[in-house]
Amino acid sequence: MRIIKLLKSLYRISKGPSPNYNKGMNSSVDALSDLVEIGEGFISAPGSIILSHDASTITHTGKSRVERTIVGKNVFLGANAVILPGINVGDGSIIGAGAVVTKDIPAGMVVGGNPAKVLTSVENYMKKCEERDVLYNVTEDVLKKHGTGVRATPEETKALLDSIYKQFDEKESKKDIDE
Repeated sequence: MRIIKLLKSLYRISKGPSPNYNKGMNSSVDALSDLVEIGEGFISAPGSIILSHDASTITHTGKSRVERTIVGKNVFLGANAVILPGINVGDGSIIGAGAVVTKDIPAGMVVGGNPAKVLTSVENYMKKCEERDVLYNVTEDVLKKHGTGVRATPEETKALLDSIYKQFDEKESKKDIDE
């Protein structure tokens, strides 16, 4: 029996965490990272947390609650958002800043709040952004790296910021002329 436990432990260690762990990550991932699955194209903002265990149960039961947490492909996790243990986040979802995800999220949804609730679909959110004219082109160098885990160089970041400020100023100037 001890040999089987040892082999299982070695398998988990050799398997390692999700292959997309640390890609585009500004998140803290649970110490039980092998129980957190992260899909390709995942992006997270600073301060976000993904959990697979809850130690609050130890005081009452002497046991820790542990569940697998799954984050789908092309998910965005906002600043200071938290995904609790055992949650499944569907592909293409957006989790707003500060959200606390306590229930599964269907694919293609935008959620926010504490506890997180579905606010709209990603499709409707994109339409609203287009209507408000608040979307700006991203430089090609940064766009190629987005969701790959490769960070933009300081030069690429400066070029991106300069580009966005230029686009923003052009839109503002146009608004001034139209008014």
